[in-house]
Amino acid sequence: MRSMLVKMVLGCSLSLVFFFPNIALSSSGETTETDRVIVEITDKEGNKETKSIPVDEVQPKSTFRISSSMRDQINILQPDYIRTIDMAQTTDKYTKSWSVKRVGTEGMKSKIASTDEEVIVAVIDTGIDYTHSFLKERMIDGYDFVDNDSDPMDEHFHGTHVAGIIVESTTSNIKIMPIRALNHSGNGYDSNIAKGIHFAVDNGASIVNMSFQGNEYSEHLAQAIDYALSKNVLVVVSSGNLSDDTANYYPASEEKILVVSATDQTDQIASFSNTGQSIDISAPGVSVVSSVPGEKYAALHGTSMAAPYVSGVAAMLMLEAPTSSIKEIEKTLKTYVDDKGVTNWDPLYGEGILNVSNYKKYSLISSAVSASEYINLPEHSNVPLDKTWTILFNQVFSDDSTIAVKLYTENYEIPIKLTPNLANKKIMVAPIENYQANTDYLLEIQVKNGERYLMRFTTK
Repeated sequence: MRSMLVKMVLGCSLSLVFFFPNIALSSSGETTETDRVIVEITDKEGNKETKSIPVDEVQPKSTFRISSSMRDQINILQPDYIRTIDMAQTTDKYTKSWSVKRVGTEGMKSKIASTDEEVIVAVIDTGIDYTHSFLKERMIDGYDFVDNDSDPMDEHFHGTHVAGIIVESTTSNIKIMPIRALNHSGNGYDSNIAKGIHFAVDNGASIVNMSFQGNEYSEHLAQAIDYALSKNVLVVVSSGNLSDDTANYYPASEEKILVVSATDQTDQIASFSNTGQSIDISAPGVSVVSSVPGEKYAALHGTSMAAPYVSGVAAMLMLEAPTSSIKEIEKTLKTYVDDKGVTNWDPLYGEGILNVSNYKKYSLISSAVSASEYINLPEHSNVPLDKTWTILFNQVFSDDSTIAVKLYTENYEIPIKLTPNLANKKIMVAPIENYQANTDYLLEIQVKNGERYLMRFTTK
């Protein structure tokens, strides 16, 4: 990418030298000027604000026009790089979808326990046609950071197609949050994408799906991704469609997130798919049928189509194990794969092609029992629904943080009330709400730097 050295002067007293690239490739192959920069403004009270502004507002020939005091400190952070969607090409002919069967989500959906819980997947893209009959029952409120309003309607088609893949491959309590950060041409600024990530995290999303790439590393975008990860939000991205190394693109080169390559109907890596050291997993991305705006459907090719399969399966895993960390979800995802290429991980398929057709119903009880060595306490049956357990110890502990107590059913952790009486070497444990009848439970007691105890019981 061609670049130029630009000297920027703000007001009369502040001058900075800044390395600034001036073009980025759009999805159509046209060049689009990178015409904005990200700046940090610190006012005289020390309050900081980050903004994206046009380049010509910080050129020597013009005055700085942002509404701020000339005593404010202006720090140019980086160019506001442009990311572009990952679609390779479209086909007008409708072809029967093969990809859902290949990933095996129909069987997984039937095995997931019925629950009132929801998991939200934020699709940061070109927006979504939320009026489409295939999607509208699964949508929640989102935002348009291109036009800065609450109407994230898709003026392209890419985001609607990505959303349809998630909807088709998941249960009805997986909801989609539409976030429009890319415009009608499929291009979007890092500043809007970063705002989209923060919006998703702050409004309840558990997963962020991003099917776009750019050539330049962005510290601003990386910080937004780190924010999501710090809040236990899984970030899934496509690897890109230039038959190249992911090391040359961002966010595909980011190794802290899930990066997805694309496969075809013969389980080969798609000819267009980027590959490399950052690849975690692969999924179908050729002739994938999904929704497009205007009550229509289309078969599209791209790693953009592969990423939402991973996001959808991850969302269903979260339904089954709502207390799991994103690292645990990622680990589980990578166990449900068909290993292709070199044994175990390789830079083409990652751990393998996603396949949950043999998915086994998740059980917190089974997971706890199999996780590590423990001392098995006697089982109990016909336990009253309001039972309080008393745990007795053979020594006095300095404080109750020495003891960790958890209570599980098959599918989720039960909120409990702990009443410590450490002077008498005991802790009382009771559920916040009564137990369910005829249900299996597991009480886990972990002594810090000591033994782990498990006790199963069944209610009346």
